[in-house]
This record gives sequence, C-alpha cells and structure tokens, in this order.
Amino acid sequence: MKILAVETSCDETCAAVTEGTDILSNVVHSQIDLHKEFGGVVPSIARRAHEEKISFVIDKAVLNAQCSMLNIDAVAVTQGPGLAIALEVGIRHAKEWARKLNKPLIAVNHIEGHVLSGLTPEVKFPAMALIVSGGHTELIWVEKIGKYKIVARTMDDALGEALDKAARMLGLGYPGGAELEKRAALGNAKKYILPRPMAGREKNLEFSYSGLKTAFYRLVSAKGQVLSAKDINDLAAGFQWRAFEHLTRITNITLSNPPLNLRGGRQGVIHDLLVGGGVVANQTLRNELEKLGQELEIRVWFPRKGMYGDNAAMIGIAAGFKAERGEFADPDKVDRLPRWRIDASNLFIKKETVDGPECFENGFC
Repeated sequence: MKILAVETSCDETCAAVTEGTDILSNVVHSQIDLHKEFGGVVPSIARRAHEEKISFVIDKAVLNAQCSMLNIDAVAVTQGPGLAIALEVGIRHAKEWARKLNKPLIAVNHIEGHVLSGLTPEVKFPAMALIVSGGHTELIWVEKIGKYKIVARTMDDALGEALDKAARMLGLGYPGGAELEKRAALGNAKKYILPRPMAGREKNLEFSYSGLKTAFYRLVSAKGQVLSAKDINDLAAGFQWRAFEHLTRITNITLSNPPLNLRGGRQGVIHDLLVGGGVVANQTLRNELEKLGQELEIRVWFPRKGMYGDNAAMIGIAAGFKAERGEFADPDKVDRLPRWRIDASNLFIKKETVDGPECFENGFC
C-alpha cells in the first residue's frame, strides 16, 4: 500500500509517502525560526504555521514520491500524543483527503512512529525501545510490532526538556539542546559535579530530571550573572554528562532485568534496543548508548537519516503495519488524543481487511 502520512504533533509540519518500510518521500517544514524569540513552542503560532504550510507540504510529498493522489491507497495521521491544537490541523486535513480519495484512514500514535523509526529486518522481537524527545523519556517493552508496554518513564521533565532548560539558564539560543551539545563538546564535564538523579532509587525504574535541573540552576546562579565562555562550556558539559549518565544507568538496569511480558510471563535475554526521538541526534548520547550496547551485547538501532526528530515517514511506516493488521480508523470518530499512551488502546479503531473500506500546562512543549 502507498500511504500518504501527515504529522503535525508539535512544531514541524510533515508529510510523507511510504510503501511498507520504504520511504518514497519525507518532507519536513520546521517552525524553529517562528518560536526562537519565545524560547519554546507557542501553541497559537504553531497552529497558524501548520495551517499555512500543510497543503504545500502534502503536495510536495506526493510530487517527491513521483506519484499522484490517484496512486495513494490509504491516508495516515498522527492522532496523539502532542499539542492538541496542532494535532487537529493534521487530523482535519487527513480526514479531508481520505474522504476525497475514498481511501481508508489510519490513526497512528506518535510514539509508535519513533519506536519504529530505526526498524530493520534484523531486529528480533521481543525488544526494548528507548524514546528520548522534548516531551517524552520512556523505555517501552516491544513484544512485537503493535504490542507495547511502558516499563519506565519520567516522573517530571523529559530529557529534551531538561536540556533545553539548562541551555536557557546558560543564555544559549533555541533550540537549546543543540546549542548545549556544541558548548559541551568544548568543556570539561568533571569540572562541576552535579548530583546523580534518583540516587539509591534506581530500581524504581523511573527517570527524573527536575532535581538535576534545580541543582544546575543553583550552581549557575552561584557563579554570578556574567559567565565566561569557559564556564559555559564546562557547565554545559557537566549537565549533559550527568543527564546522559542517568538515562543510560536506568536503561542498563532495565535491559539487564527484562520485565514481565504482556501475558505476565518472564522474558529471556533482550537482543535489540530501538532508540528514537529528537534527542538521539546528539552524537555524545549515541556514543554512550552504543557503548552500553557493546557492554550488554545488545544491538542498538538508531533512526534512519532524517528521522531523528518529528517526521511523517515514521508515521507512514507505523501505519503500514496497522494496515496489515486491518486497523483502520472511522473518520467520523477520530479526534485528537494529546495524552495518548502507546500502551493504551484507541477506542476509535475498527478492524477491517486491507481491501476494505505532550505538551505542558504552561503552553510550551
């Protein structure tokens, strides 16, 4: 099936055409320049930008795939999680195209897209997935494609959010995580030792970055209002090192002690770790996860090129597997699910044959 996929969960307007796991086109229009002055995503601006660009992005995706709308067999869209008023733009346009083309609609969980962004034929299930983005830090048990269970998640800030806030404290630009990485590469990570998150409570299998963020704020404040370039580099390196060390430590514990499977039985050794989310674009983090994989003799799979951040190709790939299972959505019932967990069912899915018809309370994500 050729699937036209649409993704508007936050601040990228995306469309792609996929066929199975093959990506025929993948178009991403970023809104970074629109949100820079605010230091975060402003919902009303995000929605307006999606409205302005979505038709152009969809047309370009179809053109780049060297096909026409008549060649499209199904339309897929991100239903959640994400920023509600951004999700509704993509959902509305996907519904319109599904009706116009008289093709089935497939509603996809955004996190499932990230889970499958690094999928290759070599991956063996059951596996584990680690998702690290601005709004999510989760370890997900993947019994098979379509069967998931969250086994560890953040108690407060997601890793990407924490990196952005640390960058803001240092007066760096937006998006903060990328700027922090640049400065951290020039600094001494051991110059300023920050407290280890969840020290003594690692077996709870929870991520937490609020305490680290508070300690960092106090450290930066104690240095005074004017920081030298060297101070900024060392502070950035120290925060990034401790944040990544916490992530890999909890991941290590989880991988070394596989959780109960979805039927309550104990699984054996995990051979594969699927990693997804925008923070994975950080080379230092990828190096640390590769090192962990070598230590545990686990294969670590990262997203394909162009699929680290939000994109529609990963939504199309996830939709292809849903189509194989006959999981199509009723366009009259599909609505945005801004807090939709990957291990929660979607009540608006209907079973048919293939041939048949997080953002935050303050408004930033």
